[in-house]
Amino acid sequence: MQKVTLQSIADKLNVSKALVSKALSNDPAVNEVTREVIWKTAEEVGYRIKSAKKSGTPTGSGNLALLMPRAYLDDPEYWGKIIKGIDKELESQSYSLLLSGLDVAVRINEGMPSSITENKVEGAIVLGQLPDVYTDQLKKKKLPFVLVDPSAQDPDIDMVLANNYQGAYQAANLLLAEGHRRLAFVGDADTTWSFAERFRGFGDAVQAFNAKRGDAANAASLVVVEGMGVSGTGMYTKPSFPEELQRRLTGDQPVTAMFCANDLIAIDSLAHFAGWGLECPRDVSVVSFDNLSLAELKEPQLTTVNVPMEEIGVKAAQLILERIAEPGKLPELVMISTTLVQRNSTQARQA
Repeated sequence: MQKVTLQSIADKLNVSKALVSKALSNDPAVNEVTREVIWKTAEEVGYRIKSAKKSGTPTGSGNLALLMPRAYLDDPEYWGKIIKGIDKELESQSYSLLLSGLDVAVRINEGMPSSITENKVEGAIVLGQLPDVYTDQLKKKKLPFVLVDPSAQDPDIDMVLANNYQGAYQAANLLLAEGHRRLAFVGDADTTWSFAERFRGFGDAVQAFNAKRGDAANAASLVVVEGMGVSGTGMYTKPSFPEELQRRLTGDQPVTAMFCANDLIAIDSLAHFAGWGLECPRDVSVVSFDNLSLAELKEPQLTTVNVPMEEIGVKAAQLILERIAEPGKLPELVMISTTLVQRNSTQARQA
C-alpha cells in the first residue's frame, strides 16, 4: 500500500501541500469549511494525524520563532537575505515570525527568549552557530525546529544549507584550469560545517586533478592559511593571520592562487596586498564564497561562489511547516545548489 502523505491529500483535493499542512495544524487562517474538508479527507485516506483535532478553538498560535546569535544582526546581507526568504514564505502561509537575537555568552536560562520558554510558538528556525545547549533545550521541549547553515550535522533534525562542497570544487577547477599549481585554502575550516565542506570540496578537486594527471612534475599542491573564521560572535581574525598569509604569498615557493572560505576573508586578505607589493590577479588569483554585494563593488571584482540565500530561507520555512504538520516524518538534509560567478580577480598563470 502506498504511504499517505500531505502531498497525496493535496493532490486528491487539488489544493496546495502548504494549505493541507496549515489545515491539519489547525491554523486559524484556513477557513472553517476548508479545514473541515481537509480533516475529513485525511481521515478517509488513513493519514496518521498527530496534531489535535479541531475542537472549536484552533490550537495553533500561528507564530514561529527565529533564533540566531545576536552578532549575526551585524551582517544584514547574508543573514538578512535568508530571513527575507523565511518571512516571505511564512507570510504567504499566514504565519508570523518572532525574531530573537541571542547572546551566546550568557547561560541558557538567561538567553532563551520568552517565545520559547512561555510556549508562544509552534516551532523554531535556528540560524547559524548557536551553542548546543539551545538546540538541546528545543529537543527537550519537543518543539519542532529546523537548522539553517549549522555548525555541525544532526541526523535527527531537519537542516538546510548551501551545497558548499560543490561550489568549492568548482572554484578549485577554475584555478587549476588557469594553470595555477600552488594553491591555498584561506580560513579556519573547523569553525563551521560550511567551512569544513568548502575545504573538503576544494581539497578533493586538487586531489582528483593530480590523480588524473599522474604527472608529479605538474602536480598541484595545497596549503592552508589559518587565522580567520566565523563563530557565534561573528567573524574573527587572529593576530597571526596577516603574517602567515604574507609568508605563503611571498616566500620561496609562493602561492599563486587562493580560495577564501567566504567573501569577507577575501576582502580582508586583499587589503594587505599593496603593502606586500602584490596585485590581484597579476600576482595572486583570488576566489571566494557567498557572493555578497561587496564582492562586485570591490576592485578587482571578486570571482566567488553564489549562495542563493533567499531560496535557503524559503526552504527552511517550508520544512518547519511540514514538520509541524507531520511530526513523525523522517528528517531531511536539504542542500541548495551553488554557482560560480566569474569576475576579474583571477587570470591564467603566466609561465
